[in-house]
Amino acid sequence: MNNKDRKVFWNTLCSLEGSDTAKDAQLLHNTIKYPPKIYRFRAVTINSLEGLRTNNMYFSTADYYDDPFDSYIYIDWNLVEKQIHNGYYDSSAIQNMAVWFQDKFNISTEPIVNYIHSISYGQWVEYTKTILVIVRKEIQKRHLSICFAEQWDNEVLWIKYASEHKGFALEYEINDDFLMFNENGIQHKYYLYPIYYSNQKYNASEYALKIAYELIALYSNPIIQNYIYNNIPKLNWHYERIGLIKHKCHEHDKEWRLLYPFIIPSYEIIQRPKIERKPTSVILGLRIGDSEKNLIISLAKEAGISKIYQLNIKENGKLGRILI
Repeated sequence: MNNKDRKVFWNTLCSLEGSDTAKDAQLLHNTIKYPPKIYRFRAVTINSLEGLRTNNMYFSTADYYDDPFDSYIYIDWNLVEKQIHNGYYDSSAIQNMAVWFQDKFNISTEPIVNYIHSISYGQWVEYTKTILVIVRKEIQKRHLSICFAEQWDNEVLWIKYASEHKGFALEYEINDDFLMFNENGIQHKYYLYPIYYSNQKYNASEYALKIAYELIALYSNPIIQNYIYNNIPKLNWHYERIGLIKHKCHEHDKEWRLLYPFIIPSYEIIQRPKIERKPTSVILGLRIGDSEKNLIISLAKEAGISKIYQLNIKENGKLGRILI
């Protein structure tokens, strides 16, 4: 997908209201122009070699990626402070919350209202900002994905992610078998999305507040938890928007991202999820050493991968590949 197509995808994603996610997903799917094949660029490491041998790919969290701004949410602090101001000085909103507690748990409204106002407005602002800084890290730790590119001859990616041509690339065909998986007897689908590149940031303030409420509920007594979980908004599609936009300086990567279909709080991620898919071929970098080359060829054959290419430089000065 070119940059124009990616912008159409992004604008559609941002327009989804989330009330009918199945309908939304179809609208979004209609904007995606899948390449026939996608590629993963790999340095030669113990983990990458084991993944090659077993045909496994592991989902990584955004805080693990090389770009510290990956899924690093933009927060409109003025908007946040305005919401705190409105909530703190809106006596009717506070009273409604107190009445909810009274109706649900037979708690008098007066001590609830008094407690809220026993903490100064300035303190509420500082508390909220502290929590939102934690939320930023939490959101990055929740974003599980696997990154691909749509071109095997992307010179920048061979340098960035394949250890300056000393590594290798794996080629995968995009089809239904690649995207479908079974979880406890139920068929699910992985969603493969293009990354949109822009100099503008996505305002994730609303979603950040949602995650903040979740974290507050986690460490609150059951009464507070009950109130938060009954009043917290769902905010569908914000998770995708946060993970599918990057700064325009990365646009030559032409990245695609396979998102894990379940949003898992970081404290519940015991081990990284994985997906087993056999590559259609392996491509060896220009500067790969003989021992690494022989090892990769051996592991690829063990994994049942029959096509192995060696990268070369063609007469016109562009990257090429030769089947070996």
